[in-house]
Amino acid sequence: MPEDARANQLVNKFVISLTEGKILGYVTDINVEVEGDQFYFILKMKEIENLGKGQSIFTSEKKLKISPDDIVNVGPDVIILGDGKVPPLREIERLHQIAEEYNNLMSELEAREKLIEQLKEENYHFKRELDELQRELRKFQIMKDDFDHLKEQLVRQEGQLEMAKEYIRLLEGLRGDIDKIKSDVESLIQRQLEEVVRGIIDEELNARGLKKTSFI
Repeated sequence: MPEDARANQLVNKFVISLTEGKILGYVTDINVEVEGDQFYFILKMKEIENLGKGQSIFTSEKKLKISPDDIVNVGPDVIILGDGKVPPLREIERLHQIAEEYNNLMSELEAREKLIEQLKEENYHFKRELDELQRELRKFQIMKDDFDHLKEQLVRQEGQLEMAKEYIRLLEGLRGDIDKIKSDVESLIQRQLEEVVRGIIDEELNARGLKKTSFI
């Protein structure tokens, strides 16, 4: 807003100092003074005496030099000054807004921290459950390895049993052959024995001039 237009808003209004806690006067005119890159308002005011005693009157005039930063707020009837010690109302409102946003952020942060703590607690329980499941898995893996080993042993034993059965069948098949061979050997031995005995007897009879004999 241009300084002249802003200055016109300050005319015909009471000036109140927050730091002094009193009415400084009534603005009748205003000028703008520029110093370098700063500008100031020169307020021409009438002082008020006996305010609040029922006999308030305007007395002598005086001038008051203020900077825009001295103004806290401008209303329809008064100008509130903070003498640079009180921030403008807009800044105060902005500070309130910032404070409210900060409180909201803090509330949200607290809620998120609670959520994080809850998630940490849940993660702790999940980790314990995972550790327990991993232990159970290792047990099952050991049982599986034992089962596989036992299965291999059973397969080997089944193979050995099958070989034993085959060997037994082979022996049973050979038993008849063995019996036949035994019988043939016995018969052969018997015949050879008979022939040997016959030969001995025949030689003896020949020696004595007797007739040969034959076995029945």
